[in-house]
Amino acid sequence: MRAAGIGVQVHYVPIYRHPLFAPFGVAPSDFPETERAYEHLLSLPMFPELTDAQQDRVVETLIAAIGHG
Repeated sequence: MRAAGIGVQVHYVPIYRHPLFAPFGVAPSDFPETERAYEHLLSLPMFPELTDAQQDRVVETLIAAIGHG
């Protein structure tokens, strides 16, 4: 998606992965479902000025990227 010029990112990092929580000894393996989701989730562009044509391009690019197009 980035190669196509569409800005994507992982928007929400699990809270236990933040350095502030290191002293509590929480490991990613303590939350296997959260880790599974974290490894597979993606934040897509979403803002009020996104035009219908831009939305269509995001959707078409995502479909092609996941191999369902």
